[in-house]
Amino acid sequence: MLPAQYIVNAILCTVVAAAPALVDQEHATKRGVFMNSFMGLILNIFPVNTLVTTTCGSLTTGQLLLSTVFNLDTTRDSSSNVGALVGPPLFKAIAEKLPGKSINVQGVKYPASVEGYLGADGASGKKMAELVKSTSSSCPDTKIVLGGYSQGGYAIHHAASALGDTMSNVSAVVIFGDPMSGEAVSNIDAANVRIVCHDGDDICKQGIFIMPQHLTYANDAAASADFIAARV
Repeated sequence: MLPAQYIVNAILCTVVAAAPALVDQEHATKRGVFMNSFMGLILNIFPVNTLVTTTCGSLTTGQLLLSTVFNLDTTRDSSSNVGALVGPPLFKAIAEKLPGKSINVQGVKYPASVEGYLGADGASGKKMAELVKSTSSSCPDTKIVLGGYSQGGYAIHHAASALGDTMSNVSAVVIFGDPMSGEAVSNIDAANVRIVCHDGDDICKQGIFIMPQHLTYANDAAASADFIAARV
């Protein structure tokens, strides 16, 4: 049997060759994003984490709470709320950059869907904002970092706008493949925001096609962990 990395590389080459012509958003919504079956295969090769949750009772002064919106497959309600391709490598890299420090991850589960992506649904942002507020109130000494991938970028932008002054409790923001990469994250110093977009990533241009460039943000985990560690 071929190693998983060769299977993935072969699939990626197929994706480039099979990319369809651009269609309007209404028809894209009705037929679904063409990559859905591909993402299902990826998730079978690299199983997602189980649901990740945490409570203030498990946190102590100085610990880091990384609140994330990572749900990769936009048409399936997975058992994970942090996704598969970007979240886990990022969390591992953060743990390596902050040895001896407990890191708690809070996933924000939301119905990631094609309709939600195309319409920039703000429901996930509202959930993230509520989480930040409750965490800030219950655990005032805990550092908070917001992270998101793809549709999770919408969530962070919406949450930041809704939080207002409460965003001052957020130490850093990292977004991968951000559909709103052309807009600043509200209510936080730009020096504390890292938006990672690969050349050719259609999602970063508010496009609808998931190209290979959108699937390799795990390569940016270490640099993003450095960015976070320097701010917490």
